[in-house]
Amino acid sequence: MKQLSCLFILTMLLLGNSWAAAHKNILLLLGSADPEVLAQRVDVAAQLYRIRPMDAIVVSGGCGAHGSKICEASSMALQLANKGVPAALIFKEENSKTTVQNYIFSRRLKNNAGERIIQPGDTVYVVSNHWHAIAVAARLQKYDGVTAKFFIEGAIQPKKEDRLDYAGIFNAYDDNHLFTLKGTWLTPEAVWTKKDSTCYLTQDIVYTTDAANSSYSVSPVEKLFPFLKGSSEFNPPVYIDESTAWYILFDGYCRKVSKKDYKVLDEQPIQEWLKLPDTLNWSQINTGYIQGKSLVLIGKDKVLLAERKGKAFQYVRDTVAQHYFVNWPYSWGAGNVSAARLLPGENKVIFYRNMESAVCTIDQKTIEKAMPLKLKWIGEIK
Repeated sequence: MKQLSCLFILTMLLLGNSWAAAHKNILLLLGSADPEVLAQRVDVAAQLYRIRPMDAIVVSGGCGAHGSKICEASSMALQLANKGVPAALIFKEENSKTTVQNYIFSRRLKNNAGERIIQPGDTVYVVSNHWHAIAVAARLQKYDGVTAKFFIEGAIQPKKEDRLDYAGIFNAYDDNHLFTLKGTWLTPEAVWTKKDSTCYLTQDIVYTTDAANSSYSVSPVEKLFPFLKGSSEFNPPVYIDESTAWYILFDGYCRKVSKKDYKVLDEQPIQEWLKLPDTLNWSQINTGYIQGKSLVLIGKDKVLLAERKGKAFQYVRDTVAQHYFVNWPYSWGAGNVSAARLLPGENKVIFYRNMESAVCTIDQKTIEKAMPLKLKWIGEIK
């Protein structure tokens, strides 16, 4: 049977348009763990770039998916640059493990100035050699305020069970909040214990469960931290763990909050708490921990080190996770750790990243094998 070759280009793709000057053309290239398939998708993206000028290109795909030996986003970025695409236009999203996560993490991705790359009003071209691009484009248009188009060229033969709505991306959940929660379940931003329970804070909820995960409860984040009103997946707080308190960075302030009663113990402008060099900004930081006088912050692709000076901290240097830690998991790419939880008295910290966790011995900076974090899904939130 001859291979079926298909080219899907939505109406008006090559024709003029009347978008407002402030609105951008964004190319979203979906990755693959298969190097050959990845190269085919890069070819499709390069073809589109030659006929449609782009303001930004997002290459979306993590490292080591399905046991592969490649970092998809980095590989796609390099291949595109070799095909003449300016490197300054390319932004890497290397947290994704699935097509669902391609959607979730790409829409959150920010540039070095802390601005979202995909914004309402933009036109987004979702590119692949597979029809999964159709469902991603459809969801972007319905829930993210963009004009979304798919650009597909390939020779894939569908199986009997294949659906046009790949993985139920478009029709799975009408509630996009639940969709993004489930697609990353569970990826916390803060974790702590209370008596015999463990609490996982993710987006705008706190998920509390017993050790066996036989039961759980869900409560709103604002019930514990009223000052976080207005936070969202696009404007998230940064939780920095200390043995008896958190330092929560949000809305320009650093608040020290007691783990015992959740009361704010101190508050000061972030820039007074820690002034970053001009080459860094807080949108690049995800989480961190404080051990003694040392502060370790972990971001998308950097590790930042600082030392305590009174009530504030002083920047020392920044590095990358692969150099600072021993045995940094290959599948964790350059960073993207979402939470850090100190284990008081054990000289250890647990890192959380995209539905996984790994224990780190602090003084030796040695990380154990990353393990799946599997907890019961909450279903519909009443």
